[in-house]
Amino acid sequence: MVILTISALSYSAYSRAREQEREARNSYNETSERVENVKSINKQIKDQTTRIRLNPEAAAQAAQNQSRMIRRNEVVVSLR
Repeated sequence: MVILTISALSYSAYSRAREQEREARNSYNETSERVENVKSINKQIKDQTTRIRLNPEAAAQAAQNQSRMIRRNEVVVSLR
């Protein structure tokens, strides 16, 4: 009877450990996916920032898009 009780408790502990491991793996996978998404977004922002820094026309276009106060035929002059 004692052996049966110990076996049942051991199996219960083993089952809980497997469930916790499964949850940890799922959490890790979700976190890894989020990290990859954020890395992709960061790369896009970095590329856009570089393009704006190096290309005055791209800088003017970005300023026009963000300010919403400049008309299409107006020119934006960047002062550094």
